[in-house]
Amino acid sequence: MNPYSEIKVFHHHNALQLCDKGVPIAPIYIRLKPTNICNHHCSYCTYGSGNTFQKTNNRDGINHRDVIPWEKMREIINDMGDMGVKAVTLSGGGEPLTYPSIVETMELFDQNNIDTSLISNGELLDGEVAQKFYNSSWVRISFDSPVREEYCELRGVSPERFERVITNISSFAEHKSKECVLGINYVVNKWNYNHVYLAADMLKSLGVDNVKFAAVSDNSPGYHNQIKDEVIKQIHDAKEKLEDDAFCIINNYENDWMDKNLAAPDLENCYTCKFVTVIAADQKIYLCHTRAYDSRAVVADLKEGSLKELWFSDDVQNKLQNINPKINCKNYCAYESRNKLLQAYYDADNNQVNFI
Repeated sequence: MNPYSEIKVFHHHNALQLCDKGVPIAPIYIRLKPTNICNHHCSYCTYGSGNTFQKTNNRDGINHRDVIPWEKMREIINDMGDMGVKAVTLSGGGEPLTYPSIVETMELFDQNNIDTSLISNGELLDGEVAQKFYNSSWVRISFDSPVREEYCELRGVSPERFERVITNISSFAEHKSKECVLGINYVVNKWNYNHVYLAADMLKSLGVDNVKFAAVSDNSPGYHNQIKDEVIKQIHDAKEKLEDDAFCIINNYENDWMDKNLAAPDLENCYTCKFVTVIAADQKIYLCHTRAYDSRAVVADLKEGSLKELWFSDDVQNKLQNINPKINCKNYCAYESRNKLLQAYYDADNNQVNFI
């Protein structure tokens, strides 16, 4: 079972057909960034909140104090329910669990029958807040080193906070529902690459369901050249020795260590932006999470109207219809492989589809 499968979109056949006919559809899935405030300061943060301000080149409009007001958040979630949005992920921007109304937010998602998930650093995932996520579809904790000193240096936090995250991961694994998948995202960089196997071993002992190893996105070419062989070896060793029916290792690093962030996608159509969108803490809708806080990728500003009104407006639908990644996107496309699959799907001759 692959939770990161690119072909999940093909389970939404009706939406695919409407899209092919040019009929406006509600997003199936929304990435929601309730706040840009973060309690960690990761040195590699692509949103630029870390000490090195390793901000992805396209992010030109991020205010690290932005927060969606509760009244607007309530309006957005109720609109999602009315529009038929299926799922939402709370993510950064900043750390979503610093959002003051996070408990009320989760309760409102539940009332609107919207599937929920979370990307978090895990430090605040305890008590009543943790309980609100026990029945989510998945929770993914960003955790970048099993070595306390290394973790603290990478994230700009004290040793006590490392211990708190460890405790929260273990506790959440114990108390969550069986249907909620607890995953870890380990961003491999030049400081933590030697501890990939050790991390997988420790995280398995904490009771997580999976760990995904991904390559840090860097603005300089050749960043991973000197470490990639060792990283890939450790991932393979971990898969061979640690994987079982209860623990999975997801190897994204092996296909992501190249300098993808420096190249524009070779695509003329973006279909995914019609099915998936991003609402950020500045209350703007963006084409995708890769281009969040890119002023050239703003679809609409929710300060000027409601989600439901703006999404189905001619202006927004024209923007979604006319996006050409080869021309309009200057950075790596996280949806490139999915868009290529969708292009192949739409290119199929309908008169020949029965001859499989």
